[in-house]
Amino acid sequence: MNIPRSTASDYSQLSKAELITMLTEMESRLSQRVVVSNLARGLARLTLAATIILIPFRYRFVLVERPVPPIYKDYTDFLLFASDITLIFTMILWLVGWALEPRRFHPGPLFLTIPLVGLVLFSGIGIFFSVDPQLSLYHTIRLSLLFGLYLYVIQEIKDFRWIIIPAGIQIFIQATIGIAQVIKQASLGLTGLDELALDPGWKGVSIVWAEGIRSLRAYGLSDHPNILGGCLAFGLVLVCAWYVTNNSRQNDTRARLSQPVIVGVFSLGCAGLLVTFSRSAWVAATAATAFLLVIWLQSRQFAYAWKLVGLAAAGLVAITPLVLSYSPYLGVRLNLQNSFDTVGNEFRAINERRLLNSSANTIFAEHALTGVGIGAYPQALRKEYPDFPIDYQPAHFALLAAAVDTGIFGALSYAAAAATPWLALAILWLQKDRRKLSSDLVMTSALLLAIALVGLFDYYTWLLVPGRLWQWLVWGLWSAAYLRFSGGNQDG
Repeated sequence: MNIPRSTASDYSQLSKAELITMLTEMESRLSQRVVVSNLARGLARLTLAATIILIPFRYRFVLVERPVPPIYKDYTDFLLFASDITLIFTMILWLVGWALEPRRFHPGPLFLTIPLVGLVLFSGIGIFFSVDPQLSLYHTIRLSLLFGLYLYVIQEIKDFRWIIIPAGIQIFIQATIGIAQVIKQASLGLTGLDELALDPGWKGVSIVWAEGIRSLRAYGLSDHPNILGGCLAFGLVLVCAWYVTNNSRQNDTRARLSQPVIVGVFSLGCAGLLVTFSRSAWVAATAATAFLLVIWLQSRQFAYAWKLVGLAAAGLVAITPLVLSYSPYLGVRLNLQNSFDTVGNEFRAINERRLLNSSANTIFAEHALTGVGIGAYPQALRKEYPDFPIDYQPAHFALLAAAVDTGIFGALSYAAAAATPWLALAILWLQKDRRKLSSDLVMTSALLLAIALVGLFDYYTWLLVPGRLWQWLVWGLWSAAYLRFSGGNQDG
């Protein structure tokens, strides 16, 4: 302990007993700081867990109404979601704990952190060129908060159970409600949880049409079946990978007892995912599972591969009754009997996406350097096409949506953030024994793949709160796993 020189002579006048008392008091105060710091850090993990559970929830508060008809109000209003509140508490508690007991700080792998910094920076610069500067400022603040989440996960989340368990709870809640909505073909009356009023006969409610009958798609407590489908797909990838590798982490009675619960949650989630009728989520979940299987087969971890096959079989058994009951609707969504050209609802949806993507390309070409401002694209689209034949909304391709919002430099940052983890993984794959790739790194890489595939067909991983939370959370989880495996974070 260092004693200030200016007061050293004062301490020389103290007796030994007085010095011991003083040092004891100082040690006690230091101990109290550590206790409070650890408490704050523990509470931060709990609020992060709550954030993950709440990701799909549409429950929100309208901070400022900013109507710009006929644009959907959620694109222009300032909103505060339930998940925003818990995330803000996570950041505050983390900073309190850090201030009381500073620890080693790691910025994450620079090949990913630098593009993410660039993404926030170019979003901020775009405020000055935005069609709606206030809205772009609002979204830039949101991105800054998410960058904080990215850094927090790298520093603090060493045990992925803090993520897996909340993801399982999220799956259980949303899948249960979603399946019940589809069976009932109506909302469940959960207005206190901000459930949307749902009726397949109403305009604007998402349905699947087959054999002359409109069938409601599962919403859960989310804003749209595609958002619910993505959240379920991402959560299922986590639960699947965790189940397969669980014995290697904690080979004890608790682990063995938890496995039937995990199988049950996974099976329920598969059923919930099926009735969202979200093609992009189906593709994401299937491709990520196939990725896990290929990695474990290539690395000769056959026990993992067989366990994955067993879990997948349990999921198939769970969805079989629903497949039989909704086979005509599934066929329509999978283009059986050329339904994309013969079923009006599917034909219209596909062509609307083509029109949206084509219009976004046109507007990006006109604003390539600066973009139209993050979050402001629907207004830019309205300005460019006052008589647009469909709803004003972003392009259904995350990279294009990012490009038109933030300009070419923002798009390059987003593309780099999406691509560099795969380049780094390829280098590790070539340099190290494939069998030694960590379970966490394989799991989070599969999750990155799932999110990237969803981004090829939809924009919510770029713009909307649930998709953004999953995207930035997974960037943080992958970085933490990469640093631990590559030796870049010895504390991990």
